[in-house]
Amino acid sequence: MIKKIITTIFIFSALVLTFSCGKKETTIGEKTFDVSKNYTICINSSVEGSEFDSMRKGFVMGLRDLGLVEDINVTYHYANAEGNESYASQIADAFKEKNPNLFVTIGNTSTKATSEKYNDIPIVFLGVANAERLGYCDANGKPTSNMTGVADSHLFEEHLDFIIKNYTDVKRIGIIYTKDSELAQFDIDYLKFFSTGLGIDIYTVSITKAEDIEKALDNIMPKVDAITLLQDYIVDDNLNVVMDRAKKENKVVFGSTSTHKNAGAEVAIIRDYTLVGEEGAKLAKQILVDGKKASELNVKQVNFKVN
Repeated sequence: MIKKIITTIFIFSALVLTFSCGKKETTIGEKTFDVSKNYTICINSSVEGSEFDSMRKGFVMGLRDLGLVEDINVTYHYANAEGNESYASQIADAFKEKNPNLFVTIGNTSTKATSEKYNDIPIVFLGVANAERLGYCDANGKPTSNMTGVADSHLFEEHLDFIIKNYTDVKRIGIIYTKDSELAQFDIDYLKFFSTGLGIDIYTVSITKAEDIEKALDNIMPKVDAITLLQDYIVDDNLNVVMDRAKKENKVVFGSTSTHKNAGAEVAIIRDYTLVGEEGAKLAKQILVDGKKASELNVKQVNFKVN
């Protein structure tokens, strides 16, 4: 009985509700949170994968640091589209029933599907490749609709400069990518553009499923001096296959994320996608709490960490 009373007192001390000028607050430990309103945020992710998960977790942690915490003053609904635009569209439809205050979309597929359906509910996108090219903002980052976010930065000038300075014998670079990945295709376009005039040729081969990787390696390995890894959820989930083959054939592998580096790839600049989520959280807070319109907040670019 005494233990029960002590536990009750502890809980009461940890969670105190106060009312001041109509403002409702909750104190937990040493922190006080405004619970005058509970915000509903629906997160539509293009796929599940290490970098996409990093963006989502960075967003949730970023909002927590800004005073918006799950189960206190924020309710989250999350789903992933498994890389399928039709699924992403169905998720956007289903989320409307949750009466969200904000949509968060992760990656190109979910952002496209959600933005085509809604303009009355603000959207914050994370990790979209080439937001300007897709018409989401102008060259200065000004949004063209009720949507803003954090664009994926293309780092291929730095990537190629790293190769030229440190691997002078690499003249032919191979890329394996998922056929229907818009993000991978944008990256390839940028890489080809920046490699023009540098004496480096880019070879590509597409896959549709994990089982295609071995055959893709058979196709491309004889043609290249090295492999470059893009942000590609199928390839990233099977990095051991690529790394083992490259090691066997004594060919270097280049990457751009912490996942790639941890697998043994050479990385010039690390794309830390947690930072993308954290920056997106700042935009979300301005929309939800400060009353800003998404169209008033410029699309951001993240300064990724130098290796």
